[in-house]
Amino acid sequence: MTGIRVLSYNVRYANRGDHHDAWHDRRDAVGRLVRFHRPDVAAFQEPLPEQREDLRERLPAYEFAGRGREAGGEGEGCPIAVRSERWEVVEGDTFWLSETPDEPSTGWDAAYPRIATWARVRAVDGDAALRVVNTHFDHVSARARRESARLLRDRIPGAATAGNDEADGSTPIVLVGDLNCTPGSDPHRILVGDDSGADDDDAPGNPTADDGLSLRDAAAAADLRHGPGTSLTDFARLIDDRRIDHALVSPGVSVEAFATLADRDDRGRYPSDHLPILARLSV
Repeated sequence: MTGIRVLSYNVRYANRGDHHDAWHDRRDAVGRLVRFHRPDVAAFQEPLPEQREDLRERLPAYEFAGRGREAGGEGEGCPIAVRSERWEVVEGDTFWLSETPDEPSTGWDAAYPRIATWARVRAVDGDAALRVVNTHFDHVSARARRESARLLRDRIPGAATAGNDEADGSTPIVLVGDLNCTPGSDPHRILVGDDSGADDDDAPGNPTADDGLSLRDAAAAADLRHGPGTSLTDFARLIDDRRIDHALVSPGVSVEAFATLADRDDRGRYPSDHLPILARLSV
């Protein structure tokens, strides 16, 4: 078994209305937090192109993969960063959470285009491999969140490119991101294969618990759990009972520990309106 530490972090897009929590006042703290915890894989949500460049500058030990959600690669992204001394990106791609996932698009009444970026990573000094999927569900449309979960259940096992020897779905999977929903909600239940009570709208033929992707919630499966039970902040305080940032793993992944990291910056504030989550895994 090979250990791998996977971090997921919604870093908050660069909003000029954030005043003293604007990105230029937070970016160094975000970089220091990631460098201190030294994840093998860091998956970010919401960074705009200039923020992605800032992250690359502050995380020189990492190789980045992914693009923005708009045509031409602009807009918010879900980049995946891999610590290159231990892991390498073998392949990867981005698809849209919509009825037309292979082209820039907005689906199911979502407020904005939503994407999933995936990368198959392989250990530099061994044969261990993992497929990491990073996503950010819509914050407005409940239907978009449900259908996005169903799309991921159906699409991720075949995400590898045609002709690759891992295209049969044999590579272990970890899905991370800001799902804008809590454990037990319909999208979460769909992803973990317990969607018998989910509202299926007008989408017949949706995956059931017997097909598609099988995932477990790393927070529930972990031998050791650490940190707050929420992942949402207002920069100054925690917002209770809002664990909307998740790590879900396939059966081939062992979960040793799961943490919600409540690090504050040197101003005593949280570096984002989300707390990062960190899963210590073995594949």
